[in-house]
Amino acid sequence: MSGLGIAAFHPEAARAARLAAGNSNRAMSVFALGGNAGFALGSLITAPVLLLAGLHGTVLLIVPALVMVVILVRRLTAILDRPRQRRTAVLPAGVDDWPAFLRLTSVVVVRAVLFFGLTSFLALYFIHELGASPGVGGASLTVFLVAGGIGTLLGGWVADRHGRLTSIRLGFVLTALAMAGLVLSTSLPVVLVFVALTGIGTFMPFSVFVILSQDYLPNRIGTASGVTVGLAVSIGGLFSPLLGWLADSTSLRFTLSALIALPLLALLLSALMHEPATAGPSAQRESYPHSSNDGLV
Repeated sequence: MSGLGIAAFHPEAARAARLAAGNSNRAMSVFALGGNAGFALGSLITAPVLLLAGLHGTVLLIVPALVMVVILVRRLTAILDRPRQRRTAVLPAGVDDWPAFLRLTSVVVVRAVLFFGLTSFLALYFIHELGASPGVGGASLTVFLVAGGIGTLLGGWVADRHGRLTSIRLGFVLTALAMAGLVLSTSLPVVLVFVALTGIGTFMPFSVFVILSQDYLPNRIGTASGVTVGLAVSIGGLFSPLLGWLADSTSLRFTLSALIALPLLALLLSALMHEPATAGPSAQRESYPHSSNDGLV
């Protein structure tokens, strides 16, 4: 039930964010940064709750959800569902390009497998392969996620200036190079630098995926957003047991080295992608009106 509730949020949230962002990849990256920041903060909040209150203390994690419900009801309901004053909002228009969307989805899945692999094994790699303390191992994951926030914003900035496909491909190139440095280096400070670069590269395409998927399926923006932000990422997580088996059968260093193939594969798959015909301002359509005295974010 919790999973269904979380899944129900993503399609409408991404559509509303597109209404606010228009064609700005940088604005969409701010929306994506919120989700990534929540993912990073979740572990920081959950750990002390479990330590202080035990497993039964997980009921306290309902509090952030209730706070968000209040904000939605008091702040955003009038904007999203009860328009008071007409203001034209734009969404992409055109013919749905399912082949292009499926190619994008394959790239998103590959990136998701890479993400789950890195978050699963980074801390363990520091502890068991580099001889670091558990604290340093946990810090490596924090560095990865914080740098990922920077990468999310950078990806939107690059997409606005040099094109969305350029941003996606640059992110995967940086990821592959940084991961190579990560597994080849033995100095903890140097490895942490490569961890940060890996985080930046891995997260650069994330927000661009969302806005690009919506342009590929302009008549099914909710479906495009739900698949890109939710379903494809979840499918990527299903590969975690396979990666765990590989790590048990070989070593953490070998597993991280094998993961370098994933950004390279994603880069090759991205070569099959193209800019959608709905990308320009001329290919927009009016959507439902909403209040003009508030933003969506």
